[in-house]
Amino acid sequence: ASGATTAGTAGGGMGGAGAGGAGGAAMVDAGTFNASNAMSSVGQSAAGIMIAAQNSGIAALIQQSVNVQSNLAVGR
Repeated sequence: ASGATTAGTAGGGMGGAGAGGAGGAAMVDAGTFNASNAMSSVGQSAAGIMIAAQNSGIAALIQQSVNVQSNLAVGR
């Protein structure tokens, strides 16, 4: 048999996906530490058990507590 042979045409394959972008910059700030301890006019209107607690400086890192002992007369 003598027939004409015709070859098909093939298209090129798709390109691969692109690479991801670079990561963002990390910003870190340690803050500032203030060791001042100014306290003025803190005890004029206190009633009962007064504790002058600071919330700044080195006193902010110290646990403060109040202990109370009371003697009760029960059943008299």
